[in-house]
Amino acid sequence: MATLSAVRRAAVLLLCSCSLTSPARAHAIHTTHSTVTADAQGYTLTVRAFADDLSASVARFNGRTPPADSSVRVPELVAYAMARVGIASAAGVQVVLQSCGVKRMQDTYVLCFRVATNPRTATLKLGNQMLVELHSDQVNIVQCDVAGSQRTHLFTRGRAPTIIVDRGVCAAS
Repeated sequence: MATLSAVRRAAVLLLCSCSLTSPARAHAIHTTHSTVTADAQGYTLTVRAFADDLSASVARFNGRTPPADSSVRVPELVAYAMARVGIASAAGVQVVLQSCGVKRMQDTYVLCFRVATNPRTATLKLGNQMLVELHSDQVNIVQCDVAGSQRTHLFTRGRAPTIIVDRGVCAAS
């Protein structure tokens, strides 16, 4: 009977040998990762996305050819994000997103948005359709971390906006 460490070594060798025969790709998974947090002044939405995908979508959104260096024009990036990520009240009234910055961190962009509202009483409904026009298997992960509660929501192409914060805590999917 093989020991657990011998089985692990065999599995690692198998995975390494498989990866040597497959073609190189930038990334095989199509995701964005967002977090929603709260402070006394409102909510912060932080979105992380692969630079190549985001640059391509922003360029196409603005009728341009995607740049080879995955660069973006920040005003165009913010406009694209605001068109694809919607936050509304429980009644469906759109909430104003205010950009609080964009950073390029190697192969990703990090976008920051603020929602000025009372986080103890506001109910937020969020929809995230970033990059779904680029990849049919796009998954946008949104993690809520508010008032000691935590929930994760997954948004795919066509998923309707859903309540993510209800009465000051993260809502279930």
